[in-house]
Amino acid sequence: MESIGVLLACPMNTYLEQELDKRFNLFKFWQYPQRSQFLAEHCNSIRAVVGNASAGADASLIDALPKLEIVSSFSVGLDKIDLKKCKERGIRVTNTPDVLTEDVADLAIGLILAVLRRLCECDGYVRSGKWKIGDYKLTTKFSGKSVGIIGLGRIGMAIAKRAEAFRCPISYYSRTEKQGSKYKYYPNLLNLASNSDILIVACPLTKETHHIINREVIDALGPKGVLINIGRGPHVDEPQLVAALVEGRLGGAGLDVFEHEPEVPQELFALENVVLVPHIGSGTVETRTEMANIVLGNLEAHFSNKPLLTPVVFNFKTAAVGRRIFTRCSEMEMEKIGVAMTTPMFDYLEQQLEQRFKLFKLWNHPLNSDYVRENAHSIRAVVGGTKSGADANLIHSLPALEIVASFSVGLDKIDLPKCQEKGIRVTNTPDVLTDDVADAAIGLAMAVSRRICESDRFVRSGSWKEGGFRLATKFSGKSVGILGLGRIGSAIAKRVEAFGCPISYCSRNEKHHSGYNYKYFSNAIDLAANSQILFVACTLTEETKHIVNREVIDALGPNGIVINVGRGAHVNESELVSALLEGRLAGAGLDVFENEPHVPEQLFELEKVVLLPHVGTDTMETSTAMADLVIRNLEAHFRNEPLITPVI
Repeated sequence: MESIGVLLACPMNTYLEQELDKRFNLFKFWQYPQRSQFLAEHCNSIRAVVGNASAGADASLIDALPKLEIVSSFSVGLDKIDLKKCKERGIRVTNTPDVLTEDVADLAIGLILAVLRRLCECDGYVRSGKWKIGDYKLTTKFSGKSVGIIGLGRIGMAIAKRAEAFRCPISYYSRTEKQGSKYKYYPNLLNLASNSDILIVACPLTKETHHIINREVIDALGPKGVLINIGRGPHVDEPQLVAALVEGRLGGAGLDVFEHEPEVPQELFALENVVLVPHIGSGTVETRTEMANIVLGNLEAHFSNKPLLTPVVFNFKTAAVGRRIFTRCSEMEMEKIGVAMTTPMFDYLEQQLEQRFKLFKLWNHPLNSDYVRENAHSIRAVVGGTKSGADANLIHSLPALEIVASFSVGLDKIDLPKCQEKGIRVTNTPDVLTDDVADAAIGLAMAVSRRICESDRFVRSGSWKEGGFRLATKFSGKSVGILGLGRIGSAIAKRVEAFGCPISYCSRNEKHHSGYNYKYFSNAIDLAANSQILFVACTLTEETKHIVNREVIDALGPNGIVINVGRGAHVNESELVSALLEGRLAGAGLDVFENEPHVPEQLFELEKVVLLPHVGTDTMETSTAMADLVIRNLEAHFRNEPLITPVI
C-alpha cells in the first residue's frame, strides 16, 4: 500500500496526516500552489482523496484524477464532494458518521446554554473586574424551553435526547415524518420555528436545504428566539441572520459554522447575544482520533478488497422544503408590617415588597444608625440573599423579628441557631432555582471541556483566519462525581445521564432510593480519584468548608475538572489556583468564590477556566419565581397560614 497515492485535500489532523504518510504515498495538496501542474504530473498516481468539511472532491478535481477510486471524508458532511460525479465514475465514498455524533450534540447544548445564560459574556465580565462595580444582569432560562430541530438524523436525535434531560418539549422538521418518533412533527418549517424558543439546524446541506434559515423562518422564530447552527454555514442566509440580530428581531444565536469560513461577519463581533466558535463540532482529541482511524480503516479496507467500514449509499431523491401575579392583599394591615431588605437583590422583588409592606432598605443605613434603632420595633421580617442575610447582630438589633425569608436556597448567611433560639421562622427558595443551577453547572462543564468561551474569543479576535483552533476534550461519557446529591445534585445527575456519563456521588449518607443507580463514595478523596469531572453541589457547613482541598484536587488529577455551583468556601481557593497554574488540574468552571466579588487575579490569565459572577439562579424567569415565593411565604406567615417552604 505504500505505493498507492493518496491526496490529502487540506491540513486536518496531525495524527491522520502521520498515519497516512506511514501507510501510503501521501500528497499534501496545499503544498502545491501550481495545482494544475501538480495534477498533470501526478494524476495517474492518485487513487484516493481524503477531504473534510472545508475541502473535498469537486467535479474538476475528480475529472483531473482518472485513477481515482475512493473519496474518504474526514467528516460526516458530504457537501464538499460531488456525489453525482462519483456515482457516474463508480468512485466509492466514505465518511465518519456516529463517531462525531456525541461531540456535535454536546456542542449544540453547550451553545444553547452559553447563549441563554451568557456564559462567555459573564466570563469576560468577571475577568474585566466589572463584578466589583455591580452584579451582572439577569439572563434567560434553558430548562423547559421548547426546542425545534431541523433534521432528526443521528445528530438531531442525540440533541433531542440531551434536551429532554432539561425538560424541553421537542419538535422537529424533516423531509418525512419519522415513524415511531415520540417528538412532534411539523411538515412545514415556518410552523416549527413559530412554535419553538430554540431552533437547531442539524440537517445535511443540499440544494434544498441551502439557506433553509431565511428571513421568513427567522421572523417566525421571533425576537425572543435563539438559533443554533451546528450543520453547515450555508444552511443560514447569513446577511438575513446578521440583520435580524442587529435589529433585535432575533434573541440570539450560537454558531459553529459560517457561510465563508474562516470569514465571519464582523457585525457579529460587537454583539453580546451571540456565541461564535470556529467549526469545532467534532473538535475533541478523542473524536478526531476515532475519525482518523475510520478514514484509515476505510482506505485499507478498499485497497484490500474488504467491505468498507462506513460506505455512503448514493441517493439523490430529494423533497421540496416547505415554508403570579399576586392579587394585592386586600387592605389588610400588612401594609403597616415592617419588612427589612438587607441588600439590593431584584427590582421586581423590591417593588412587590414595597406594594405589600412597609419596606426598610437596610443597605442605605448602617446597623448602628439612628434610623435602624428608631424603626427596630416596626421590623417583623427580614429578606436576605446570598450576600447578606440575618446574622446574630442583626437578629439582636430587631426585637420584633418573626421571620427571615431568604431570596436564595442557601442558608449560610442566616444564623439558624439564633433563629431557633428566638423562635424566628426561616424560609428559603428551594426547587424553583434547581433547574437553573443545574443548567449552569452543565454549561460550565461544557464551556470548560469544549473551550467554548476561549474559542468565541478566538473567532472574535480574527485568529481563525490564521489557523484552526486547537482540539478540546470530549464531554460525553466522562466519569462524573457529584458532592451532594440533594435537589441540585440530583438535577445535575439527571442531565449528565443524557450525555452517557457514569455518575458517582459523595454525601453524608448513602441515598437508598429506587431512582438512584449511582455509585456512592463515603469520602470526597475517593470520589475525586474515580471522577474526571467533579461537581460541587452540597450545602455549605463547617464540615463542607474547603471540602475541595489539595488532597481532593490531587486525587482528581491533571486531567480533571472542578465545577463549583455551591458556595465559594467549598473550595480552598489558593490550592485551586496553584493546581491550575502548576498543571495539576486541567480546568475549572466557577460560579462562586471565597471573597465575592473579589476573584483571584491569577485566574484571569488562564484559558482553561470559565468564571461566572454568581449567576447560577440569575435568570429572569427564576428570579421572578423566587421573588414570588418570598412574597408568598411572608404573606402566609402574617396570615397565620402554613409556610410554603419552611426551614424552621
